[in-house]
Amino acid sequence: MANHLACLITSTKAHVIFVLETRTSKISKTQLINRFLVKDSHVVPATGQSGVLWLMWNDEVDLNIVSSSLHLILTKPSNKLYNVVCIYGDRHHCRTNEIWEEVSHFVLLYSDIPTFCMGDLNNIMHVNEKCGPTTANAARIRNFYCLVKSCGFFDSGYNGPVYTWTNKRFATNPTFQRLDRCLANAAWCTTFPRTAVFHMPMLYSDHAHQF
Repeated sequence: MANHLACLITSTKAHVIFVLETRTSKISKTQLINRFLVKDSHVVPATGQSGVLWLMWNDEVDLNIVSSSLHLILTKPSNKLYNVVCIYGDRHHCRTNEIWEEVSHFVLLYSDIPTFCMGDLNNIMHVNEKCGPTTANAARIRNFYCLVKSCGFFDSGYNGPVYTWTNKRFATNPTFQRLDRCLANAAWCTTFPRTAVFHMPMLYSDHAHQF
């Protein structure tokens, strides 16, 4: 289905699926709905070498797309159950501040509504989230940590493997990092205290799927 990362929010009945960098630019919104038997979907088309973003949800969720771009999809449900923030971070780190300023504005505007953030953030928050021949960029880590905290987000933790991405240079000295994570605001933590995140093994992609 995808060459990159899939994130899933699921409860007893509600399902929200975010798929990044699918490199399948010809699939339309209607095709996604028919193929995966979901209620609705949103597609962010490819730009240059960056792949497509897909967001899908079933009948138990009523999501409204507030805004979307190459790096971000913001949704606000009509029933005020919860907001969803889907991020594909800038791997070149040129637009990181810009992306998170938009996220911060959105989250603080609806601070009383549970908000869940998921995706490939393309940044790490601690030096021990990288393993490889080069050291982590401390200044970049501090900046990213501050951006996340400015949104009022908490790391939702994880179960499974520590690292979610590798450059696959196994013949030499590969690099592993935890680039993908799930975050939540205080309202989400209070409303959904049993939230659990699972990192799946990296079998067909350079990223691990998250559930």
